[in-house]
Amino acid sequence: MVPYPEPRNVAEGGVLVFADAHLGQAEGDAGDFLSALEEGVARGFRTVVLLGDIFHYFIGSEKLETPLIREVLEGWDDLASRGVDLRYVEGNRDFFLRGTRWARAFAAYGDTDGVEVGGRRYAFVHGDRVNTRDLPYRFWRVVSKNPVSRGALALIPGPLAREIVRRTEARLYTTNFRHKRVLPGAELVREGERARAAGYDELLVGHFHVEQHYERAGSVTRILPAWLEERRHGEIGSDGVLRIVTEASAHRAVRRAPPT
Repeated sequence: MVPYPEPRNVAEGGVLVFADAHLGQAEGDAGDFLSALEEGVARGFRTVVLLGDIFHYFIGSEKLETPLIREVLEGWDDLASRGVDLRYVEGNRDFFLRGTRWARAFAAYGDTDGVEVGGRRYAFVHGDRVNTRDLPYRFWRVVSKNPVSRGALALIPGPLAREIVRRTEARLYTTNFRHKRVLPGAELVREGERARAAGYDELLVGHFHVEQHYERAGSVTRILPAWLEERRHGEIGSDGVLRIVTEASAHRAVRRAPPT
């Protein structure tokens, strides 16, 4: 398992936490998402943790960049230029971004992260590898997130690459949904215990698209709601307390139907 880093101390303001926006699924969702970031920054938050899967697919490739991705990247660049600390935790729909221009706005990019706010320590992980029983996804991750796949992507023509991504998403949505219908509670608790052993008070997780929390022997694991489906995000205030906030655009949230 990927280790948790030493927490970064948040010296100014609090932390905004967004999970699973899957931008590109609703008209105007990129603008709504950037507006939510701006509104939080206007209220004094100076750190933003993006808990993976912010785009429906975020791939470090010119041939797969879209106008929507460029719009959001420009928004992130602007926030970073104003001193906002943007931190990205890689999700299952994020590929080949580390060290590229697509990650230029991020002060940190990795599989895990951690901050300390108001004397309370929060760890972050996307959550896609927590469920060890999701064998189709584990296989997909091995074959897709490696240097060979990255090299192959560079050789595939743009239209074919986009079609492969489209078909893969359709298959993964079906298999992944089956393993999200029943939350892997025992595995989530164990991951929270790992974060606790690394010195954290709470572990914040995305991926599962449902708000839930688990507590055992001093460890806390909290699944954040998916921005895609609820337009809600986490706010860790300067007092170290996590609150879940509903945004003004909540009526435009997308409720995805289960696959048949």
